[in-house]
Amino acid sequence: MLNTPSMEINNHLANRLLLVIIIFSTPALIGSLLRIFNIGFQPIMGIQISMYLISAAILFFRQQVFYKIKAYFITSCFLLLAIGGMIQFGLFGAGILLMIMYTALCSLLFNRISALISIAVGFIIITSIGIAYITGHLTYIVNAEEYHTSVNAWLLMLGTTIFVATNLYIVLTFMSSQYQQSLTELDKQVKLRTKAYEAEKIKAEEASEIKSQFLANMSHEIRTPMNGVLGVMQLLRLEHPNEKQNTLIDTAIFSAKNLLRILNDILDFSKIEANKLDIENIEFELQPILDSIYSNVELDIDMKGISLNFINKTSENTLWTGDPTRFYQVLLNLVTNATKFTDTGAINVYITQKSISGVSYLTSEVVDTGIGMSTEEINNLFQNFSQADASITRKFGGTGLGLSIAKRLATLMGGNLTVTSKKGEGSTFIFTIKSKSRSIISPLVAAKDPKFIGNDLAPDWSNKRILIAEDNRINQKIICAMLKPTHALLHCVNNGREAVDLAFDFTPDIILMDIQMPEMDGVTASIELRNKQFNKPIIAFTANVMKGDIEHYLANGMNDFIPKPVDMNLLYRTISKLLQNDQKS
Repeated sequence: MLNTPSMEINNHLANRLLLVIIIFSTPALIGSLLRIFNIGFQPIMGIQISMYLISAAILFFRQQVFYKIKAYFITSCFLLLAIGGMIQFGLFGAGILLMIMYTALCSLLFNRISALISIAVGFIIITSIGIAYITGHLTYIVNAEEYHTSVNAWLLMLGTTIFVATNLYIVLTFMSSQYQQSLTELDKQVKLRTKAYEAEKIKAEEASEIKSQFLANMSHEIRTPMNGVLGVMQLLRLEHPNEKQNTLIDTAIFSAKNLLRILNDILDFSKIEANKLDIENIEFELQPILDSIYSNVELDIDMKGISLNFINKTSENTLWTGDPTRFYQVLLNLVTNATKFTDTGAINVYITQKSISGVSYLTSEVVDTGIGMSTEEINNLFQNFSQADASITRKFGGTGLGLSIAKRLATLMGGNLTVTSKKGEGSTFIFTIKSKSRSIISPLVAAKDPKFIGNDLAPDWSNKRILIAEDNRINQKIICAMLKPTHALLHCVNNGREAVDLAFDFTPDIILMDIQMPEMDGVTASIELRNKQFNKPIIAFTANVMKGDIEHYLANGMNDFIPKPVDMNLLYRTISKLLQNDQKS
């Protein structure tokens, strides 16, 4: 493979010359073959045929043949033809023209020293042939009179050939030298720029890695205290609060989840910018997603007195292909925005299936009766860190990233996100993803999360032991308080080393393992436990919830994960599932 501009240019020149040889030698070859009937088959004809076929083969395989081979072959063709022509027909036959061409090509295709040596060798050979004819050591095969073989004619033609060839050599080698200098300089510039580009690329990759690490750390540091906030709010629900207190708790939980949504927006934006966001393609059911979206905005629409209606026009009992998590994320964003900007009326979400050019799309159309937007505001809507109007941020808040991320996610899922709107009359967002459908006999019934409003709803794990490895004292209190209603025997340790040391004495049925801990982190502790043949479930209990992190945990001996802040419903559900699986095995 060529790796410098000069080599590519030279190689291109050689390819063109090969093509020229084939084109112009075709009539010459035909003319020679037609003369067989008059003069018989001559050696020069064999040379012509061989060179023609080799030229065609080299041109056909030009990508695999090195430049130097092409250059030597091209010049050799003209030298051999010149020699063959002189032996066959004398200097007046083809010697002058072919020798001049040989000189020109050597000057163009090789450097000065190589060209000078090649030309000198060619002249010595041809001069020797001329002397051999003059002295009578060689005779013509064809009629000698036709080709003017007197000594004076020979000397005149040899002198003319040398004069023309010498001038050609001087001019062309000078031009070739200038040309090569230009190419050499070009090579240097390209190498310098390539080196600079590679250095910049390394810097950019390092910066991206630092940025990713910073965001991961930021995610961890924000989620850890948020675990305390949301954990306490969930625990307060278990204390049988009155209606007013329950409303305050719901408001606090809603605000905390909004803060987490902003954090997720920033992390998603960073992953999209770094091209590190993976899109799944699995089967999923639509109705559980719609139910979950409704429950997420239910409090808001009740407070505002508006209605949210899902009109699903697709076939019932259908499975769809795509990324359910990202589909849910985009549709939730659109419904949340519609709820935010709609004070009266209704929000209707129409779900349809469309086929465009034989490709199936799942389409969600979110229509609201909110404040609407002008054309100028729509033009700014999908820009990073921007909202339709600066006053929107002051009144409604938000990062200005949600719709930008939603549009990018829609594109990554093979679809699109568009909007039509009129000021004061509401907006319509159309969100599509590429998705195939498949009918199923019975729908997949998704278990709805119970609302834990009393200790009697907690599962009974009175005969179970749970080991909790967590270095944060507040998180220890929160998780123990959440698990206390289950009547399980609980034991907390402060790091992975203590978890490994205690595991075989305490004999837990399950371990909740934090990831970032002093002395020994959770992943290392998990690996060491598995190496010591500990076979009970280990759950990653972590604030690092990026996909690569989760895959790392599962690949190193952990069975599942629970993200921080901890959702009590998810905590109970995950532990129950693993305990049941362990009991079956």
